[in-house]
Amino acid sequence: MTERTFRIYLGAGLLLLLYITAINGNTHLILYYIGLLVFEGITSWHVPKILTALKNKANPNEFIDNDSSCRKIPSIARIPFEAESAMRLVVAIILVIPLFFSAEILWIIPWFVASMLLLAGVTNICPMVMFFRWLGFR
Repeated sequence: MTERTFRIYLGAGLLLLLYITAINGNTHLILYYIGLLVFEGITSWHVPKILTALKNKANPNEFIDNDSSCRKIPSIARIPFEAESAMRLVVAIILVIPLFFSAEILWIIPWFVASMLLLAGVTNICPMVMFFRWLGFR
């Protein structure tokens, strides 16, 4: 699984969770989603890396897809932190803000984040990751 495919799953999953939350008003599933993003951001154990490692351990002669088609801004990594991890942490922070502070007013923010994650996965262009790489993240 590539980061691109996982962004599609992240966006579609968040849209589904937001829809379920809008129907029954229970925000526990979104908190688990935010917890997953924070865990991946802090530990750098991303689900696509884990699934690719498990898949290649079962079939070691298969080609490893490292998402080389991703548009990257050339930069020197000055900050020893992955741009994908930083993106996950920022998305988690952006989702926490309307969840705990005035959800009635800021309801559009999580829906916007979900649609942008889905769009970043479909087009393979993630402006947030490109910005973090431009800043010097790995």
